[in-house]
Amino acid sequence: METPPFRMSLLYCITYAEVNRFQKRAIKILAPEKGEKILDLCSGTGRAASWMAAAVGDEGEVLGLDITESMVKVAKERYGGLKNLIFLQRDVTKPFGHENYFDGIFTSFALHELPEKKRVGVLERSFLALEESGRMVIADFNPQISGRGKVILLTFFKLFERGNLNFFFFEQNELLKKVEFKRVKTFPAAGGLFQITLALK
Repeated sequence: METPPFRMSLLYCITYAEVNRFQKRAIKILAPEKGEKILDLCSGTGRAASWMAAAVGDEGEVLGLDITESMVKVAKERYGGLKNLIFLQRDVTKPFGHENYFDGIFTSFALHELPEKKRVGVLERSFLALEESGRMVIADFNPQISGRGKVILLTFFKLFERGNLNFFFFEQNELLKKVEFKRVKTFPAAGGLFQITLALK
């Protein structure tokens, strides 16, 4: 999911313009390869999905799902010419319609915005949607942040994401393991404000 413009501007201010690099680093960790099938959950305006579509090539497939009609419309207008990239309006808290299908799943700045009680279900469905050796990458705020960074993020959330403050109590890594991902590895970024999580099925 791409962050709305007014929030993205603030993010650039507090992270010294690292948002783009952060998302590109997350995709590098996902490491989409030629011919692979990738699912982008909460794909927003499609920018990250377009980068992954370039990586998987004509033999591959990228599917972007987003609940917001306007975002899907923008994504199709910008990247609809890519034959290996499809955008659909879907609620990702409901069944994806795929099992044991994708090589990789990517989600960016989206998990924290999902209703608290729906997050685990999204992780469970992601696990089921992946092929046996598949992987998932979550690029988002760091829910386990502490110290000065936590003060910065809490201030940001109180101003713009008050309804999602519960994200800081979200035990993401433990829940990924509970869902039965075999290995979970985290990569901090932007001084720990952001975190990339790689989960292997």
